[in-house]
Amino acid sequence: MSILTGKHVLVVGEETSQITKIEAALITYGADIAVTTCEKVDPATIQAEHTGLILLDHMHEGVHCKNMLSSLREHMQTKDIPVFVLVPNDQAHIGEVLLLGAADYFVESEDVHMVIDKIKTALGDSQVAEHHSVIDLSTTAPDSQAGTRVFAVEDDRLLQNLLATRFEKSGLVFEMASNGIDLEQKVAAFKPQILILDLMLPGEDGFDLLKKIKSNPATAAVPVLIFSNKDSQEDRKLAAELGATGFYVKAMTDLSELLDIINRNKA
Repeated sequence: MSILTGKHVLVVGEETSQITKIEAALITYGADIAVTTCEKVDPATIQAEHTGLILLDHMHEGVHCKNMLSSLREHMQTKDIPVFVLVPNDQAHIGEVLLLGAADYFVESEDVHMVIDKIKTALGDSQVAEHHSVIDLSTTAPDSQAGTRVFAVEDDRLLQNLLATRFEKSGLVFEMASNGIDLEQKVAAFKPQILILDLMLPGEDGFDLLKKIKSNPATAAVPVLIFSNKDSQEDRKLAAELGATGFYVKAMTDLSELLDIINRNKA
């Protein structure tokens, strides 16, 4: 039985194509779905209907949605209910919803299986990383990858766990950081053969960190792969100008493919 079986899911706002796909996936796991608007949501109703998960189309009703999130987080009975928010793919919107108390976010182009894995993890399924999904964690990486030293900078805890599990299974030697604090020193001390870098991070963004890495003689030679949900021609151009070896979009790159990319690009 799935952790989603019998789970009451409340969809708040417009049912976009992405949310509709997620709804369909949740239903296959046995969840039941209800739809409403931000201004109709209140803690008492959420508690009475035993809501276990909320999917929110990003702030489509403006202040009503912000008030809804704040109200849910202020009440003991509803503060722990995970809220997943569909957001535009930019750091400002992502930061806003996380600051308001969302458990996590997803973007329109993100793979539905990845979103479902995020949801399962938020609901307490500790075995997500071991399950077969679009992200294949079961296969053995090529022997040429064994022992490769990888440093990954990623603040999403679910993706950190997925990366760690896949790296371990593949025999990689790795270290992770969730922000850019003392990153140059950490990278210089670890001496990785490749660096995986997210762009949307707390504090300094990935572009600033990339510039520092490539400007420091102790770390400049380390190949850097951008692995982010930011995806515009401007982002790709700037990353290349700052010295990135490659640019890969999370929602379009599964972890088996990422491991092949690591093998091709390691120093």
